[in-house]
Amino acid sequence: MTVGNQARIQFGVAQVQAKYGNQLDSLYGSMLANRYNSATNKIAKYSSSTKTLNDLLNSRSLKNKSDEFRSQFSQLYKNIFGISDDETEESAISTRQSIKAASASAGGAAESMKDFANSLKYGGELDVDAYKTQAQAFVDSYNAMIDKVGNSDNQNVLQKGVLMVNSTKVYSSSLKRAGITVGADNKLTLNSDLSGVKASDVKVTFGSNGYSDKVIQKARQINSLTGGSGLFTKGVSGSTSSSTDSSEKVDNSGTLKALTEAVKDSATAVKSYVHGLGSEENEFTATDFTKTAKDFVDNFNSFIDEMNKSDDVSVRQKGLIMQSTAHAYRHALKRAGIEVGNDNKLTLGDMSKITEQDVKYAFGYGGFLDKVTQKADQVKSLVGSASAMGYGANKISTYAYNTGALFSVYA
Repeated sequence: MTVGNQARIQFGVAQVQAKYGNQLDSLYGSMLANRYNSATNKIAKYSSSTKTLNDLLNSRSLKNKSDEFRSQFSQLYKNIFGISDDETEESAISTRQSIKAASASAGGAAESMKDFANSLKYGGELDVDAYKTQAQAFVDSYNAMIDKVGNSDNQNVLQKGVLMVNSTKVYSSSLKRAGITVGADNKLTLNSDLSGVKASDVKVTFGSNGYSDKVIQKARQINSLTGGSGLFTKGVSGSTSSSTDSSEKVDNSGTLKALTEAVKDSATAVKSYVHGLGSEENEFTATDFTKTAKDFVDNFNSFIDEMNKSDDVSVRQKGLIMQSTAHAYRHALKRAGIEVGNDNKLTLGDMSKITEQDVKYAFGYGGFLDKVTQKADQVKSLVGSASAMGYGANKISTYAYNTGALFSVYA
């Protein structure tokens, strides 16, 4: 903002306050917001919008005035802030909707990143390809949210955006160790070479009580301020959702609902088999375990396929998390004769040489099986809620996104 423009707005504000009442401080607040935005590295760009005008027209000072009086005020306000007549409320709504969508996406990506980080071990091995997929989705969603927030005319939203950027700067060193660079424009960039990144770096940066939680908190606040439920129901975009083209997505909620039960039952069967070992009645045999494991593997793979086909992005995101979990447990699964492929699906390997100890090591404490059961329950709730609401598959995300009908799918 130039000195001349600032003086013009201050003068105009004085005119409005003299004529329409000194309670209209939001006008001067709008001018201060512009100055504040310029001082924060342009994280929050000044944007003319009718939102503040609509708020003022509904304020105590103007709410009960005549239509003619309110019309005169509106025109004077537009003249002061340079709002053209064709800049209608529709554009303001569009801006709020885009910020709401971007914050939901960024919050969901941060939750997914947190889940991935929490599944790592401090001294463990990092699957660079799996991490790259998660990190790129997070970086893209975060940058998109920063862009959208920068176009807001809501001072509270802008403030949350600035606080988020400040948190990012605080974590810049930690992010750098995790292979992510914070640029001068406050945007994130994933490094092309991630070979030097350690599992412990990712876990410390994005795990519980880390940077992910900061992003989740601010994304939730921004989502609420723009009319959202504050819950994340929109998954990340791009290649992270699945390899299937979006035009090929289908409403397969019925199939998914049945598969959730099949996956849970087969996971429980594996767990029960392992817990029953050690007695004379339940001696380990590779043949018996192979049959039990095969049922689980087949149901797991079918479940992944159906989640990838779903036209509900929330369900597809659950599929991505489940596949990442399989990657995290791949060494334990391999010991029990189950291989995790590059497509994150399971296959049975050579089962003839596995022992009772191998099976107990892989499944004795629940671990992977419990994670799969948890995600199956969440998918069941998602498709069950959508069915109960009676909405078409293409309307599920929009309904939940606007009303909060679905709980957080990234928990």
